[in-house]
Amino acid sequence: MSVAVEPCGARFFDKGRQDLGRAVRLTTRHRSGSTLTVFDVAGAEPALARALVLFDRGRLRIHCEDAARTCYVFRWASGYESGIRLR
Repeated sequence: MSVAVEPCGARFFDKGRQDLGRAVRLTTRHRSGSTLTVFDVAGAEPALARALVLFDRGRLRIHCEDAARTCYVFRWASGYESGIRLR
């Protein structure tokens, strides 16, 4: 079972802090009993959508536009064998 956090807009940056673009909606789901966090990205700008397709296992920083100004820094991995089709 996973618990979803209230969705928000977010900006994405690579390891060099280059702005990759913005997504209108980022939903974060934390799986119970696991350290895995799942991000559902929707409404991504075209440049961001293209970048994420090619961005497997690269260092990524996400700045959420929520009240807490949450920031995630991690290695991106889609986890999907057919990631290109799913994005």
